[in-house]
Amino acid sequence: MTSENISGTSYADSSTCGPPTFHVRSLPDGTEFQVSRHVIETCEVFRNMFACCDHGVGDNDKPRPQEAILHLDETEHALATLFRLIQEPPEPPPAENPDGARPRFKLHAGSIIPFPVLPSMLHLADKYGLPETIICSLHLHVQANASINPLPVYAYATAHDLPKIAAEASAHLLHPPLSSYTKEDIQIIPTVTAYHELLRLHEYRKYKLRDILLNEDIFPHGYGTCPVHKQWATQLWEQKRVYLATQIEAATDIAGEMGELAAQLSSCPLCQKALTAAVDMLQYKCRRVARTVDYVPQGYWLDAI
Repeated sequence: MTSENISGTSYADSSTCGPPTFHVRSLPDGTEFQVSRHVIETCEVFRNMFACCDHGVGDNDKPRPQEAILHLDETEHALATLFRLIQEPPEPPPAENPDGARPRFKLHAGSIIPFPVLPSMLHLADKYGLPETIICSLHLHVQANASINPLPVYAYATAHDLPKIAAEASAHLLHPPLSSYTKEDIQIIPTVTAYHELLRLHEYRKYKLRDILLNEDIFPHGYGTCPVHKQWATQLWEQKRVYLATQIEAATDIAGEMGELAAQLSSCPLCQKALTAAVDMLQYKCRRVARTVDYVPQGYWLDAI
Protein backbone atom coordinates (compact mmCIF):
# COMPACT_ATOMS: atom_id res chain seq x y z
CA MET A 1 0.00 0.00 0.00
CA THR A 2 1.34 3.42 -0.90
CA SER A 3 0.34 6.88 0.17
CA GLU A 4 -0.97 7.62 -3.34
CA ASN A 5 -4.03 5.41 -2.86
CA ILE A 6 -4.86 6.67 0.64
CA SER A 7 -7.19 9.59 1.17
CA GLY A 8 -9.50 10.32 4.07
CA THR A 9 -10.51 7.04 5.65
CA SER A 10 -8.45 4.23 4.22
CA TYR A 11 -8.37 0.53 4.84
CA ALA A 12 -5.90 -2.30 4.95
CA ASP A 13 -7.17 -4.54 2.17
CA SER A 14 -10.62 -5.25 3.56
CA SER A 15 -11.42 -7.43 0.56
CA THR A 16 -9.15 -10.12 1.96
CA CYS A 17 -9.33 -9.28 5.63
CA GLY A 18 -13.10 -9.57 6.05
CA PRO A 19 -15.23 -6.83 7.63
CA PRO A 20 -13.16 -4.18 9.43
CA THR A 21 -13.40 -4.34 13.19
CA PHE A 22 -11.90 -1.05 14.26
CA HIS A 23 -10.04 2.03 13.05
CA VAL A 24 -6.43 3.06 13.44
CA ARG A 25 -5.75 6.78 13.11
CA SER A 26 -2.42 8.46 12.41
CA LEU A 27 -1.93 11.21 14.98
CA PRO A 28 0.41 13.34 12.81
CA ASP A 29 -1.70 13.09 9.64
CA GLY A 30 -5.23 12.24 10.79
CA THR A 31 -5.56 9.46 8.22
CA GLU A 32 -7.65 6.49 9.35
CA PHE A 33 -7.19 2.85 8.44
CA GLN A 34 -9.94 0.25 8.87
CA VAL A 35 -8.23 -2.98 9.89
CA SER A 36 -9.16 -6.53 10.71
CA ARG A 37 -8.36 -7.89 14.13
CA HIS A 38 -7.73 -11.34 12.68
CA VAL A 39 -4.98 -10.04 10.40
CA ILE A 40 -3.10 -7.76 12.76
CA GLU A 41 -3.16 -10.23 15.66
CA THR A 42 -0.07 -11.72 14.01
CA CYS A 43 1.67 -8.62 15.39
CA GLU A 44 2.74 -9.04 19.03
CA VAL A 45 1.90 -5.49 20.12
CA PHE A 46 -1.65 -5.62 18.77
CA ARG A 47 -2.12 -9.16 20.05
CA ASN A 48 -1.15 -8.08 23.57
CA MET A 49 -3.42 -5.05 23.29
CA PHE A 50 -6.37 -7.23 22.33
CA ALA A 51 -5.57 -9.61 25.19
CA CYS A 52 -5.62 -6.75 27.70
CA CYS A 53 -8.88 -5.36 26.30
CA ASP A 54 -10.53 -8.77 26.29
CA HIS A 55 -9.46 -9.37 29.87
CA GLY A 56 -10.84 -6.01 30.88
CA VAL A 57 -14.20 -6.60 29.22
CA GLY A 58 -14.46 -10.13 30.59
CA ASP A 59 -16.44 -11.38 27.62
CA ASN A 60 -14.60 -12.09 24.39
CA ASP A 61 -17.87 -12.40 22.47
CA LYS A 62 -19.31 -9.07 23.51
CA PRO A 63 -19.67 -6.85 20.42
CA ARG A 64 -17.52 -3.76 20.27
CA PRO A 65 -18.47 -0.47 18.68
CA GLN A 66 -17.41 -0.23 15.06
CA GLU A 67 -16.41 3.41 15.56
CA ALA A 68 -13.73 2.54 18.14
CA ILE A 69 -10.49 4.25 17.10
CA LEU A 70 -6.91 3.45 18.06
CA HIS A 71 -4.65 6.50 17.81
CA LEU A 72 -1.02 5.82 16.96
CA ASP A 73 1.79 8.34 16.79
CA GLU A 74 2.89 7.16 13.35
CA THR A 75 2.72 8.91 10.00
CA GLU A 76 0.30 7.78 7.32
CA HIS A 77 3.20 6.30 5.36
CA ALA A 78 4.50 4.39 8.38
CA LEU A 79 1.09 2.88 9.13
CA ALA A 80 0.57 1.96 5.47
CA THR A 81 3.98 0.26 5.49
CA LEU A 82 3.22 -1.55 8.76
CA PHE A 83 -0.11 -2.92 7.55
CA ARG A 84 1.40 -3.94 4.21
CA LEU A 85 4.12 -5.87 6.03
CA ILE A 86 1.49 -7.63 8.14
CA GLN A 87 -0.90 -8.44 5.30
CA GLU A 88 1.58 -9.10 2.51
CA PRO A 89 4.83 -10.28 4.15
CA PRO A 90 7.76 -9.82 1.75
CA GLU A 91 9.17 -12.95 0.17
CA PRO A 92 12.91 -13.55 0.64
CA PRO A 93 14.95 -12.33 -2.34
CA PRO A 94 15.62 -15.01 -4.98
CA ALA A 95 19.01 -16.69 -4.58
CA GLU A 96 21.06 -18.82 -6.95
CA ASN A 97 22.22 -20.99 -4.05
CA PRO A 98 19.55 -20.65 -1.31
CA ASP A 99 21.18 -23.37 0.81
CA GLY A 100 24.68 -21.89 0.62
CA ALA A 101 26.50 -20.41 3.58
CA ARG A 102 26.83 -17.16 1.59
CA PRO A 103 23.79 -16.91 -0.70
CA ARG A 104 24.26 -15.34 -4.11
CA PHE A 105 21.19 -13.27 -4.82
CA LYS A 106 19.60 -12.73 -8.20
CA LEU A 107 19.50 -8.97 -8.55
CA HIS A 108 16.57 -8.81 -10.94
CA ALA A 109 14.58 -5.62 -11.25
CA GLY A 110 11.90 -5.58 -8.57
CA SER A 111 13.17 -8.68 -6.79
CA ILE A 112 15.08 -6.80 -4.09
CA ILE A 113 13.57 -4.24 -1.72
CA PRO A 114 15.67 -1.05 -2.12
CA PHE A 115 17.92 -0.48 0.86
CA PRO A 116 16.77 3.08 1.70
CA VAL A 117 13.32 1.80 2.75
CA LEU A 118 14.52 -1.27 4.65
CA PRO A 119 15.70 0.44 7.89
CA SER A 120 12.27 1.98 8.45
CA MET A 121 10.59 -1.35 7.69
CA LEU A 122 12.81 -3.14 10.17
CA HIS A 123 12.22 -0.43 12.76
CA LEU A 124 8.47 -0.93 12.46
CA ALA A 125 8.84 -4.71 12.49
CA ASP A 126 10.84 -4.55 15.72
CA LYS A 127 8.68 -1.86 17.34
CA TYR A 128 5.42 -3.72 16.76
CA GLY A 129 6.73 -7.24 17.25
CA LEU A 130 6.13 -8.64 13.77
CA PRO A 131 6.72 -12.39 13.27
CA GLU A 132 10.32 -13.54 13.05
CA THR A 133 9.72 -14.83 9.51
CA ILE A 134 9.07 -11.27 8.32
CA ILE A 135 12.15 -9.92 10.08
CA CYS A 136 14.33 -12.70 8.65
CA SER A 137 13.04 -11.96 5.15
CA LEU A 138 13.81 -8.25 5.57
CA HIS A 139 17.31 -9.10 6.81
CA LEU A 140 17.88 -11.15 3.65
CA HIS A 141 16.84 -8.15 1.57
CA VAL A 142 19.38 -6.05 3.47
CA GLN A 143 22.03 -8.67 2.74
CA ALA A 144 21.03 -8.75 -0.93
CA ASN A 145 21.74 -5.01 -1.08
CA ALA A 146 25.32 -5.52 0.10
CA SER A 147 26.73 -5.64 -3.41
CA ILE A 148 24.73 -2.55 -4.46
CA ASN A 149 25.09 -0.30 -1.41
CA PRO A 150 27.95 -1.88 0.55
CA LEU A 151 28.90 1.03 2.80
CA PRO A 152 25.35 1.88 4.00
CA VAL A 153 24.60 -1.82 4.47
CA TYR A 154 27.82 -2.32 6.45
CA ALA A 155 27.02 0.71 8.60
CA TYR A 156 23.47 -0.50 9.27
CA ALA A 157 24.55 -4.07 10.00
CA THR A 158 27.27 -3.07 12.45
CA ALA A 159 24.92 -0.65 14.20
CA HIS A 160 22.24 -3.35 14.62
CA ASP A 161 24.45 -6.31 15.56
CA LEU A 162 24.04 -8.22 12.29
CA PRO A 163 27.55 -9.68 11.87
CA LYS A 164 26.69 -11.99 8.97
CA ILE A 165 25.35 -9.10 6.91
CA ALA A 166 28.26 -6.86 7.93
CA ALA A 167 30.69 -9.53 6.77
CA GLU A 168 28.91 -9.85 3.41
CA ALA A 169 29.02 -6.08 2.92
CA SER A 170 32.73 -5.96 3.77
CA ALA A 171 33.48 -8.26 0.82
CA HIS A 172 32.18 -5.49 -1.45
CA LEU A 173 34.19 -2.78 0.29
CA LEU A 174 37.64 -3.96 -0.85
CA HIS A 175 37.61 -1.32 -3.57
CA PRO A 176 38.14 1.59 -3.55
CA PRO A 177 40.75 2.01 -0.80
CA LEU A 178 39.35 3.34 2.47
CA SER A 179 41.52 6.44 2.14
CA SER A 180 39.53 7.47 -0.94
CA TYR A 181 36.29 7.97 0.99
CA THR A 182 35.35 11.44 2.13
CA LYS A 183 34.91 12.21 5.82
CA GLU A 184 31.16 12.50 5.22
CA ASP A 185 31.05 9.07 3.57
CA ILE A 186 32.95 7.29 6.30
CA GLN A 187 31.05 8.97 9.13
CA ILE A 188 28.04 6.71 8.53
CA ILE A 189 30.04 3.83 10.03
CA PRO A 190 28.63 3.90 13.57
CA THR A 191 31.64 2.95 15.70
CA VAL A 192 35.41 3.11 15.70
CA THR A 193 35.46 -0.68 16.10
CA ALA A 194 33.42 -1.18 12.93
CA TYR A 195 35.80 1.05 10.97
CA HIS A 196 38.79 -0.68 12.53
CA GLU A 197 37.49 -4.07 11.36
CA LEU A 198 37.36 -2.79 7.79
CA LEU A 199 40.83 -1.30 8.12
CA ARG A 200 42.20 -4.62 9.42
CA LEU A 201 40.63 -6.45 6.47
CA HIS A 202 42.26 -4.09 3.96
CA GLU A 203 45.65 -4.18 5.62
CA TYR A 204 45.57 -7.95 6.09
CA ARG A 205 44.79 -8.53 2.43
CA LYS A 206 47.54 -6.16 1.31
CA TYR A 207 50.00 -7.91 3.61
CA LYS A 208 49.03 -11.41 2.45
CA LEU A 209 48.82 -10.55 -1.25
CA ARG A 210 52.25 -8.92 -1.13
CA ASP A 211 53.69 -11.93 0.68
CA ILE A 212 52.19 -14.35 -1.86
CA LEU A 213 53.48 -12.31 -4.79
CA LEU A 214 57.03 -11.93 -3.52
CA ASN A 215 57.32 -15.64 -2.76
CA GLU A 216 56.01 -17.00 -6.06
CA ASP A 217 58.62 -17.54 -8.79
CA ILE A 218 58.07 -18.12 -12.48
CA PHE A 219 60.36 -21.17 -12.31
CA PRO A 220 59.83 -22.41 -8.74
CA HIS A 221 62.77 -24.57 -7.60
CA GLY A 222 63.88 -24.71 -11.23
CA TYR A 223 60.71 -26.49 -12.32
CA GLY A 224 59.75 -25.86 -15.96
CA THR A 225 62.88 -23.79 -16.60
CA CYS A 226 63.44 -22.66 -20.16
CA PRO A 227 67.17 -23.14 -20.87
CA VAL A 228 67.15 -20.44 -23.56
CA HIS A 229 65.14 -17.66 -21.87
CA LYS A 230 65.57 -18.44 -18.19
CA GLN A 231 67.46 -15.28 -17.28
CA TRP A 232 65.29 -12.99 -19.41
CA ALA A 233 61.98 -14.47 -18.24
CA THR A 234 63.10 -14.41 -14.61
CA GLN A 235 64.15 -10.77 -14.93
CA LEU A 236 60.78 -9.80 -16.46
CA TRP A 237 58.92 -11.59 -13.67
CA GLU A 238 61.10 -10.04 -10.96
CA GLN A 239 60.78 -6.48 -12.27
CA LYS A 240 57.02 -6.80 -12.63
CA ARG A 241 56.37 -8.24 -9.19
CA VAL A 242 58.71 -5.87 -7.32
CA TYR A 243 56.91 -2.89 -8.85
CA LEU A 244 53.46 -4.44 -8.29
CA ALA A 245 54.30 -5.15 -4.64
CA THR A 246 54.53 -1.39 -4.04
CA GLN A 247 51.09 -0.79 -5.60
CA ILE A 248 49.01 -3.51 -3.94
CA GLU A 249 45.61 -2.62 -2.52
CA ALA A 250 43.04 -4.87 -0.89
CA ALA A 251 41.30 -5.62 -4.21
CA THR A 252 44.39 -5.95 -6.42
CA ASP A 253 44.24 -8.90 -8.81
CA ILE A 254 47.89 -9.83 -8.64
CA ALA A 255 47.40 -12.93 -10.80
CA GLY A 256 45.80 -10.83 -13.52
CA GLU A 257 48.54 -8.22 -13.28
CA MET A 258 51.34 -10.79 -13.54
CA GLY A 259 49.49 -12.52 -16.36
CA GLU A 260 50.07 -9.43 -18.50
CA LEU A 261 53.61 -10.75 -19.09
CA ALA A 262 52.10 -13.30 -21.47
CA ALA A 263 52.45 -10.89 -24.41
CA GLN A 264 56.21 -10.64 -23.86
CA LEU A 265 56.66 -14.39 -23.46
CA SER A 266 54.30 -15.53 -26.20
CA SER A 267 57.08 -16.58 -28.58
CA CYS A 268 58.35 -19.35 -26.28
CA PRO A 269 56.05 -22.28 -25.40
CA LEU A 270 58.14 -23.26 -22.37
CA CYS A 271 58.10 -19.75 -20.91
CA GLN A 272 54.42 -19.42 -21.69
CA LYS A 273 53.68 -22.69 -19.91
CA ALA A 274 55.73 -21.67 -16.86
CA LEU A 275 53.99 -18.30 -16.71
CA THR A 276 50.54 -19.91 -16.90
CA ALA A 277 51.44 -22.29 -14.07
CA ALA A 278 52.78 -19.46 -11.90
CA VAL A 279 49.71 -17.27 -12.52
CA ASP A 280 47.39 -20.20 -11.76
CA MET A 281 49.22 -20.75 -8.48
CA LEU A 282 48.86 -17.07 -7.63
CA GLN A 283 45.12 -17.27 -8.30
CA TYR A 284 44.77 -20.33 -6.11
CA LYS A 285 46.66 -18.79 -3.20
CA CYS A 286 44.86 -15.45 -3.47
CA ARG A 287 41.45 -17.11 -3.37
CA ARG A 288 42.36 -18.40 0.07
CA VAL A 289 43.00 -14.92 1.49
CA ALA A 290 40.21 -13.54 3.68
CA ARG A 291 37.74 -11.34 1.82
CA THR A 292 35.45 -10.52 4.75
CA VAL A 293 35.99 -9.03 8.20
CA ASP A 294 34.99 -12.22 9.99
CA TYR A 295 37.85 -14.22 8.44
CA VAL A 296 40.71 -11.91 9.40
CA PRO A 297 42.77 -13.65 12.13
CA GLN A 298 42.28 -11.98 15.50
CA GLY A 299 46.04 -11.84 16.08
CA TYR A 300 46.83 -10.32 12.69
CA TRP A 301 48.50 -7.16 14.01
CA LEU A 302 50.90 -9.16 16.17
CA ASP A 303 51.68 -11.51 13.28
CA ALA A 304 52.34 -8.65 10.89
CA ILE A 305 54.84 -6.85 13.12
